[in-house]
Amino acid sequence: MKKFILSACILTSFTLKAQTHRFIYDVEYKKDSTQNITTKENYHLDIEPKEVKYYPRDFFVGDSLVANNLAIPKDSKFNTSSIIVHQSGKARYDDYDILDNIVLKLSSENSQNWKLTTEKKKVKDLNLQKATTTWGGRNWIAWFTADIPFQEGPYKFHGLPGLIVELYDDKSNYRFELVKTQKLAKPYVNEYITYFMSQSVAVDQDRYRSAKLKYYDSPINALRNNSGATKSNEEFYLNDGTKVNQTNTREVNERLRQSIRKYNNPIELDKAIQYPL
Repeated sequence: MKKFILSACILTSFTLKAQTHRFIYDVEYKKDSTQNITTKENYHLDIEPKEVKYYPRDFFVGDSLVANNLAIPKDSKFNTSSIIVHQSGKARYDDYDILDNIVLKLSSENSQNWKLTTEKKKVKDLNLQKATTTWGGRNWIAWFTADIPFQEGPYKFHGLPGLIVELYDDKSNYRFELVKTQKLAKPYVNEYITYFMSQSVAVDQDRYRSAKLKYYDSPINALRNNSGATKSNEEFYLNDGTKVNQTNTREVNERLRQSIRKYNNPIELDKAIQYPL
């Protein structure tokens, strides 16, 4: 496991519930479950007195650039795909999925039936204990620590008697590792997150699936609208630099559809959408 920044004084401060704590995780995962190629990103878990947020670090990077009047690099490829929020001690989670220019808010109850084991280990300053569960169509192994008294973890995982420090599934599709902790003087307000949450449309599972399938039907149209192009024959560029015009619209659209089908390996495998050919 990677060395993470954690000192004795920070450990002591976790007992002060009125403060806000940030836990940064390395998340390594397979976009395509059939290939042994992984993607690595950082995610933030912000535990505030009343609310917990989990989101890609790119939200923080983008917000910091804007707050300091710095331009976002033109070729930046930010992961601002989703935000997960829930109230402390509650099992109801709000998942904000940013799909083109629409933000879908899908609420659900999520709890894991953890089985504690007697297996333990010590990593740096932390005493870890192993727990297992089957959830979301996958078998999970977690290492948590009672040294950090928050019953939270990355994504929608929670309910253990301490913070989840390591988490992975038995097929090596996902791996979460705590790499850094921070104590914040006050709740962190991210303008991007605040905006997306305020613009969200509440949907149930059926409407969520319908919206994803509608996007899949013609992703090129959604991306054209998002690019600012006002006419169907107007040229625009994808994030990877591909120029889209009248001559290659059908080809690019099919490539995008193939990509959606290929990279369809969500954490909750049992909720994966079956996209038609």
